[in-house]
Amino acid sequence: MNNNISDWNNADYVGIYTRQLKENPLYYNPDSKMWIACSYECCRALLLSDDAHVPEPVIPENSSLSAKAILLMTKLVRITNGEQHVASREAAMFICQKIFQTDVSRLLESLLNGTDAGKPFDFVETVAKKLPILLILTGLGITGEDEAFISTNLSSLIRIMLPVKTAEDIRLINAVVDKIYDIAEKCVIAHNCSSDPETVALITCNLIGLFIQCYDGGRGLLCNALLNLATLLNGYHLDRTDDSLYKKLVTETLRLNPPVHNTRRVVVEDIRLGGQLLKAGETVLIVLAAANLDYRIFEHPEKFDLMRANNDQHLTFGLGGHSCIAKYLSIGIAADTCKFLTNNYQNIRILQKEFSYEPQLNVRLVRQLVVSFAKI
Repeated sequence: MNNNISDWNNADYVGIYTRQLKENPLYYNPDSKMWIACSYECCRALLLSDDAHVPEPVIPENSSLSAKAILLMTKLVRITNGEQHVASREAAMFICQKIFQTDVSRLLESLLNGTDAGKPFDFVETVAKKLPILLILTGLGITGEDEAFISTNLSSLIRIMLPVKTAEDIRLINAVVDKIYDIAEKCVIAHNCSSDPETVALITCNLIGLFIQCYDGGRGLLCNALLNLATLLNGYHLDRTDDSLYKKLVTETLRLNPPVHNTRRVVVEDIRLGGQLLKAGETVLIVLAAANLDYRIFEHPEKFDLMRANNDQHLTFGLGGHSCIAKYLSIGIAADTCKFLTNNYQNIRILQKEFSYEPQLNVRLVRQLVVSFAKI
């Protein structure tokens, strides 16, 4: 049974993962030549293991990527291991601490200003792709033309994370990466992050990593949280004044409807796990979204339960040294968005019955989410 879902449009991922958990919690797939880990126990163990590394990027000697693009690929916390990972993680955490709190309500009011009350609009293009990056840029004091350039060109920049890049991918990356790097470096220097050039470069790269991370992950979480919010408002009495409910909604969304479904590791020393021997050099697909449905951890895992006692045990943000640094920022943005929409709109309607998804293997992202909001 193949767990590597290649077409989200025709895949019942809950059903697929549920069967995997019962029949193949950890197995070797000869077609993809990798191990597939689905159970919570196996996924957790691999995420915490020092003997399972993140696959590092392979940069061909004749690569036509720009020097700044190559620098990014060697310094990003998400795709490094060992001492470089420790240094990159410290840099990423440092820059996250420099982001001052921005009023999500003000940004949402601005983004929704052009929408007519009760009229259909695409939430993906209007809000989800824009709000996370705007909040980060505003929180760092990046405004005006610099803000506009980064926001407009993120869709090209994120191609740098593709394991295999086409000539067109490389062209689009090279067209924007140098200017985005210069803007980020200027921000790092303005915040007096360091006077050491190497440290400035490391912090700059991981600030750009934060930009990249918020584009897909932030967009996906906002859309999935809105879908669950609309369902709840349609059949559940939600105490609009209870701020804790919005965080619970987002957390349960991350468990049952995560934007990121899997991640990969390379075994660097033999690992015995789940009665199997994973040998050094082998690759493991860690299916986080399957672990989140493990019936041994979550009672009735297929159900969306706002009051689930242990919904924060989900593995969507990973664990250990490679856990997502921006997880609290992401949860905060989504929770504040749900609170704003609930308190400012009487009717929140999803005007689609069917959805199409981006053709990406590790993330499940709706292409379009047509909604209408009617004022209170």
